[in-house]
Amino acid sequence: MRAEATARQAYPRRQGDAVAGHTTRVADLLLEMTPTLDGLAGHARGHAVRTCYLAMRLAEALGISDRDRLGLFYAALLHDAGSVSDADPSTARPAMMRRLMPLPRGTEDERRAIEHLRVRRGAQFATRAGFGAEVAVTIMALHERWDGTGLPMELSGEAIPIFARVVSLADGMDLAVGREGQNASVTTVHARSGTWYDPEMASVMLALCANGLLRELDADDLASAVVDLEPNWLTRVADSEEADRIRNALTLTGTA
Repeated sequence: MRAEATARQAYPRRQGDAVAGHTTRVADLLLEMTPTLDGLAGHARGHAVRTCYLAMRLAEALGISDRDRLGLFYAALLHDAGSVSDADPSTARPAMMRRLMPLPRGTEDERRAIEHLRVRRGAQFATRAGFGAEVAVTIMALHERWDGTGLPMELSGEAIPIFARVVSLADGMDLAVGREGQNASVTTVHARSGTWYDPEMASVMLALCANGLLRELDADDLASAVVDLEPNWLTRVADSEEADRIRNALTLTGTA
């Protein structure tokens, strides 16, 4: 019962959700969650939305089909879900559902263990919330690197799931924009091509940036633009029971 109360306070219902039989678009539900996920992961507000926008535009340019882009859409919005831990048992609120752990400063083994736990939590959420194996696997492999030096499994090259490669690049691009500015972020992605990032994908992303992609991130209502990138004929909706299940799953990622 506490977990359910926690979820409802962390992610309040839209007014229409209270109506019996009402359905809500899952994309809208996830957009309600992303500010909390951004904060828990230590990122600037809107990071998940911008990451999703970049990932979907890159996937379109790569010729990934609508049906396949649906899983990518959810994975990009939820890529930081593993930063959520259990609800604080001492309160009826999630205490901002506290950070999973501080940035690791220990040995390489400790760092690897922490990162493995974080991505496993994110994958657990995807599974519990009904987003399927494709989304879970993407989150699990988000921090792998093209050259095999990533975490947690040291996958390399095309052994890294394709959606993980897309989201990783989009995630890194947005973080670099926030740290360094748009022009310098392009230099960073170029430098990491073939080491951190799939070089073919990096080349396509850089071409998109040259054509103004990063300026599109400054749109007044980027969230609406992101929702429009969800393949409309595959739009997923949830009734009130499923919406609660998705909210609850996020607060329970630390229990397993």
